[in-house]
Amino acid sequence: MRKLAQYLAVGALVTPLVIGTAGLASADDGPAYKKAQNSANVNGGMTMETVSGFTPDGKAYFKTTTKQAGPTGATGNTTGSHS
Repeated sequence: MRKLAQYLAVGALVTPLVIGTAGLASADDGPAYKKAQNSANVNGGMTMETVSGFTPDGKAYFKTTTKQAGPTGATGNTTGSHS
């Protein structure tokens, strides 16, 4: 049962990342930056992503997101900025 909960937690972390990546790829025409890191093991999982660039209307943006889940719980943090 514990392994099932861990797999579900990791899936909950990774799914938004995959969906968000598809939207990001088609959202902008200007320069962009993206860095992502994902990991999972028997103790839980984590995902981290940083993106920045310009929207089609020329506004700059930056966003970094970190999510992790383990045997004792889950946590997430997002910081962003746009002009």
